[in-house]
Amino acid sequence: MIDGYVVGTESVIRRFDSMPGKLRVQLKIAITRLAIKLQRYVKSDKLSGQVLNVRTGTLRRSIDQVVVDQGDRIIGKVSTNVGYGKRHEYGFTGAETVEAHMREIKKAWGRSITPRQVQIREHTRTVNLPERSFLRSALRDFAETGVIKTELEAAVKKAVK
Repeated sequence: MIDGYVVGTESVIRRFDSMPGKLRVQLKIAITRLAIKLQRYVKSDKLSGQVLNVRTGTLRRSIDQVVVDQGDRIIGKVSTNVGYGKRHEYGFTGAETVEAHMREIKKAWGRSITPRQVQIREHTRTVNLPERSFLRSALRDFAETGVIKTELEAAVKKAVK
């Protein structure tokens, strides 16, 4: 018969007891790091002319990241609050209403004129906007290159040390 025992059982028990807390902290750090990297990637590699051409930079500036700790899970979100961002991400086909607004015209019937403001009435137009994913495709790129897996594995290793 072989008998075994653990020397310093109290320290071993404390280490195992502290692992879930350490693991959670390391996972939150890793997910925060991933969200920041993804945000940067979307701005530099998706919204700087690669997927969508920049006109004003509003969409690119609106890309935000946040990490939410909900007790049983940690969620990293990269998103935009610009209304037309969703239409570019998923595409859109249908009618939309254009509100009345003022517009400066510089040409009439193909000829240059003195610029002047004109009133444009409310009207409906048909839109056929193809899908040009910049958020989901960036996340897919991260998953395919293994960045997510590498970061999470490193977090687990650091927590176990």
